Amino acid sequence: MVKKAPNPLLIVGALILIQVLFGVNYVVSKVVVDAFPPLLWASARIIISSVIMVAIAIFCKRPHPTGGWNFFGPLIIFSLLGIIINQSSFLVGLHYTSASNSAILNTLIPVFTLLIVTIAGYEPTTPKRITGFIISFIGVLVLRKVEQLSLSDATLIGDLLTILNCLSYGFFLAFSKNFLERNDRIWTTTWLFLYGSVGLTALATPQWLTFKMPVITPLLTGCMIFGILGATLLTYFLNFWTLAHTKSSSVAIFIYLQPVVASALAWSWFGETITFRTALSSLLIFAGVVLVLISSGEQEETP
Repeated sequence: MVKKAPNPLLIVGALILIQVLFGVNYVVSKVVVDAFPPLLWASARIIISSVIMVAIAIFCKRPHPTGGWNFFGPLIIFSLLGIIINQSSFLVGLHYTSASNSAILNTLIPVFTLLIVTIAGYEPTTPKRITGFIISFIGVLVLRKVEQLSLSDATLIGDLLTILNCLSYGFFLAFSKNFLERNDRIWTTTWLFLYGSVGLTALATPQWLTFKMPVITPLLTGCMIFGILGATLLTYFLNFWTLAHTKSSSVAIFIYLQPVVASALAWSWFGETITFRTALSSLLIFAGVVLVLISSGEQEETP
């Protein structure tokens, strides 16, 4: 029996929701990492998320995927790429570089993803698709104030780790698609979290050994709950679900909406002014995303 593909609008809605959740996460994560060491928090939220995912899989009576090493072997690689290297290099990289450098360099994720799927022959390259990526990329660089990028010796380690984070996630998006199409998304998410919790906890062991519990305020509690339920469980599951139903490059380019969401939140929550620069960059980003989606739709219709 062939599974019916979900409505394309549902996929686009899920991709937009992911960026909204990540945009909110930039705000609430600042509260959490001011109280907890970054790697320790990454480890803790993945451990808690793993426990919740196991409970969900058992409660829903999902049949566990079979296949032995054919199932568990690739999961080790995908967990390394999509969780362990991705999160650790981003958080540690952010510690050793500037916020401006981190924000600008993270725009390389869609670029790396497009290059990887093109070189690997997974997706065709069309003028419309390339143009869409370029327009969105320029829009993000305008919004992120690329002129503030400073590749000095003082930030070199952090910059390289941030680039490693982008490359790692680009490989994950490119190569995990076929695996996610074949296997149950709930159990796949569960095992990716379980593997990720082992790897991140190993990296965070020195911080666990010296950790002292901070004062837990209502604000900190709320931010932690969102970090686990919204920014980890829901975002990762939706990412895996959309990746199974659309092109890797289409999933990647929606990352360019994150700075637009962050700017909108800064305007609505903190009263920051929307400048001409913000409006122009947002228009470029949306135009590029639409071009890529149109190109993907045309390719799927082509026999």
